[in-house]
Amino acid sequence: MPGVAFDDAGHGFGAAVAVLRWGGGKRLKLIFAYPSKLRQGKEQISTVAECPTGWGLVASVIRRTALHVDSTTDIDRKAIAQVFTPAGVARFMAARASRIGEEFTFIDAGAGAGVLAAAMCERIAGLPRPRRVVVELYETDPAVLAVLRQTIAECRKVLAANGHHLEATVHEEDFVLRRPGASLYAPSPRTGYADVVLMNPPYAKLAKDSPQARAFAEIVHGQPNVYALFMAAAVELLRAGGELVAITPRSYCNGLYFREFRRWLLARMSLRHIHLFQSRRETFKDSEVLQESVITVAVKQPEQAAEVLVSVSHGADIEDAKPTARAACTIIDDPSGACVIRLPAESSDLAIMRAVEAWSGTFADRGLRISTGPVVAFRATQYLLDSADDPDAVPLLSIHNVRPFATVWPVAKGTKPVALRAVNGAAALVLPAQNYVLLRRFSAKEEHRRLTASPYLPTDAERRRPVALENHINYVTHTRRELTEAEVHGLVALFNSALLDRYFRVLSGNTQVNATEIRTIPFPDLRAIARIGDRVAGLTSNDRAEIEAAVLDVLGIPQSLLLGAAETAA
Repeated sequence: MPGVAFDDAGHGFGAAVAVLRWGGGKRLKLIFAYPSKLRQGKEQISTVAECPTGWGLVASVIRRTALHVDSTTDIDRKAIAQVFTPAGVARFMAARASRIGEEFTFIDAGAGAGVLAAAMCERIAGLPRPRRVVVELYETDPAVLAVLRQTIAECRKVLAANGHHLEATVHEEDFVLRRPGASLYAPSPRTGYADVVLMNPPYAKLAKDSPQARAFAEIVHGQPNVYALFMAAAVELLRAGGELVAITPRSYCNGLYFREFRRWLLARMSLRHIHLFQSRRETFKDSEVLQESVITVAVKQPEQAAEVLVSVSHGADIEDAKPTARAACTIIDDPSGACVIRLPAESSDLAIMRAVEAWSGTFADRGLRISTGPVVAFRATQYLLDSADDPDAVPLLSIHNVRPFATVWPVAKGTKPVALRAVNGAAALVLPAQNYVLLRRFSAKEEHRRLTASPYLPTDAERRRPVALENHINYVTHTRRELTEAEVHGLVALFNSALLDRYFRVLSGNTQVNATEIRTIPFPDLRAIARIGDRVAGLTSNDRAEIEAAVLDVLGIPQSLLLGAAETAA
């Protein structure tokens, strides 16, 4: 059908079977039956309009990808950290390239089935003047290479039909390991040549001694994630003014592990646009990506532009996302050279940032310490107990014991231990029973809050024996003394507040609440914290609205500040 495109409208994996039904005018309604869902009797529906020649390239790739996914196993794809890019996301990324000249070179790093290359070729196919296009594609999965070559053949045919020329090379090699062994900080031995690098790299942690980690040892700290090394390798191949467009986890934006990478990246690239997917579940709904994802668009130039565009969507449906220009200084924060990339998704986030950052000190400046519970369950099996009946048993608190505003123990939760034998050999696993604030280190996907805190206020009788804290929770103490009850109640109220939770979300998109991040966030002084605690202790219930009002009132922050702050599931 000339002039009519077949599109899966961003559903992710396309159809192997299509049933056509005519709609009104020039529109066509298609029902795509996904191969993996045929046995379940499920259908996906898409509506598309008459489009330029070449618009069906991405849809073709998506259909081939669906067949590939149906012929391989989840285990095999997970083993190589393979996550395919949804159609709408691929087109959004291709559209971020600001200029496609008559001579245009781009790279698809970690190409998979080639959907990003197809999206770029779709865009080029509709351009009026002939283009000479060179694309280099890197892929190491033998199972998908045949699909990728089919994609390239189709792209070449479509571009030729529209007066363009495509030269394509598929490199069956590791994109990270292809770089020479020279220092990352030395002048590049060869001039960058690519106008654009597009990528949806694998998301997987690497061993510190892996070949990839050794190749980028200068920017690796702790256990690296391969996606950041892909981004670094791409920067080296860009010409001056070239553009990187990458969809990755948001985790590189903050945290100690990525600090050297951020310093290196921001010394060479100017952030131009960051798109935030607010839902961890919706962006790659057929995979197990648990972090928030971002699309980073950056230009190879040493000086940061004055503004950065920020856009937001809930999941892969990003066609209607409208970017907002933010001052670069509100996005890139440089406390002690950490180069944290903050993402104020809503206008209310900027007001929350101003309010929180008006506090003159940090969590650590206030004399507070945050530590991780010392009990690692699989290393302490000989001390773990299913009940507290043993005469040597002491309470073992884990993430399920930490509820908003309340520590609940014991809690029966499957085969989870509830106590620990405090005997010789277990001294390093227990703590004195004293006043603590307990903070979950992880948030579940469906939870609306990233921060969840509870008080631990032992009675005189409970203080006679120690307590054990599992390593999935953090605990807060004072560096020189025990926290007062008022301070504990105040800290719990502040950590559970929408104010601090939303500020933390601006800083971090990870499911994990890292102690390093808590130590550096702005924090009110302990006198204000104690006043909050006194107010909260006088309330008759743990009503969130009342506690929130008390927090804001003591801190002198108007409640209207939080009216526009979205609270969505993680």
